[in-house]
Amino acid sequence: MLLLVSLRLPLWQMRLEAPQYRGSEALRISVHPNALRGDLRELTVLDQYIGVHVPPRLPQFNWLPGVLLAGAVLGLVAGWFGGRFRTRTLFSASGVLALALAVATLQAMTQIRDIGHRRDQKTVLAGIKDFTPPFLGTSKIAQFTVSSRFGLGAWLIGGALALQLGAAWLSRRPGSRSSRLPASSLQTETPLIPAPPR
Repeated sequence: MLLLVSLRLPLWQMRLEAPQYRGSEALRISVHPNALRGDLRELTVLDQYIGVHVPPRLPQFNWLPGVLLAGAVLGLVAGWFGGRFRTRTLFSASGVLALALAVATLQAMTQIRDIGHRRDQKTVLAGIKDFTPPFLGTSKIAQFTVSSRFGLGAWLIGGALALQLGAAWLSRRPGSRSSRLPASSLQTETPLIPAPPR
């Protein structure tokens, strides 16, 4: 269920503040599993001056929603079964989900670097040195203070991954402690106590 909810929430967020964009006027971008949202129009205007280009669509949008949906479905299906099927299904779903998140993160970091390094050198402020916006944290770029952090959707995906791994690990164990004990240890003999003489 956490994976399904994450489809509607931002995975990553960036905030840009400058003298002309202070407080509530700061520019914001949020990356959802299938779309970019925020002050994209304003950034398009700024692109003409600083030579950067924020792509309107990312490659991850083509496959990430499907991976999240598949992980949610596999987790729900595995919950109806027990034994090895549940364990293998949950471990497989967790592994694929973790791999997909790693690939999406590496792609995002490359795309962020390209924003500050593949610039149009004919723009008005082309004299600004190449830069890399922070993937996480805060940095100063020209007159902008840029802050980036994970969105709520990313935390939900992390929680879902942890829960799936925990469920897979617990499914490896037999049902109860007594079922793991050898049969001989479950049979106890009570010593016969002779009746006291009358």
